[in-house]
Amino acid sequence: GVIVALLILMCFTSVPAGYTGVPVTFGKVADYTFDSGFHFKSPFTNVVKMDNRIQKHTINMAAFSKDIQETSVSYTINYQISKNDAMTIYRTIGKEYFDRVITPNISEAVKTAVAHYTAESLVNNRDQLANEIEATLIKLLEKYHIEVVGTAIEDLDFTDAFTNAVEAKQVAAQNKLKAE
Repeated sequence: GVIVALLILMCFTSVPAGYTGVPVTFGKVADYTFDSGFHFKSPFTNVVKMDNRIQKHTINMAAFSKDIQETSVSYTINYQISKNDAMTIYRTIGKEYFDRVITPNISEAVKTAVAHYTAESLVNNRDQLANEIEATLIKLLEKYHIEVVGTAIEDLDFTDAFTNAVEAKQVAAQNKLKAE
C-alpha cells in the first residue's frame, strides 16, 4: 500500500506561479512545457522549473573609450525567458543561461558601444549610448529566446586623473571668460 501511494504521489507535480515546468525523462527534454499549477506526469519524469518572470541583474565592468580612457560602467538589464521556449533554453543552454549567454553578450555590447565615443562625449551622449547598447542586446539575445525588457546605464565613472583634468579644463575656461 505504501509503495502504491508513493507511486501515485510521484505522478503529480506542482509548478509555482511565474515558472515554467520542463519535463525531463531519463535525460531527454520533452517538446512541451507545464504552465504554473498542478500536473500529472510519469513517475520517471523529473520537472525542471525555469523562472520566466522579469529578472534584474547589474554588471560592473571596465571599458575603454575611443580616446583610450578607462571607464567603469555599471549596467543593469531586465530580462525574461520566453515561456514557450523554456524547454529549448534548458536543452541548449541550461539553467545557467545568465552566466553562459547574457553576461558575455552584455560585456561585448557595452565595450563595443563605449569604444565608439570619446570619454568626454560619453557623458553628453549617455542616452544615445544606452539606446545603442539596448538595441544590440535585443538582437543578440533574441536568438537565445531571451527577451530584453529594459536596460539602464547605472553609472559611468572615469579615472581620477581624467576627472581632475576635465575639472581643470572647466576652471581654465571659466577663468578665460572672466578675464575677457
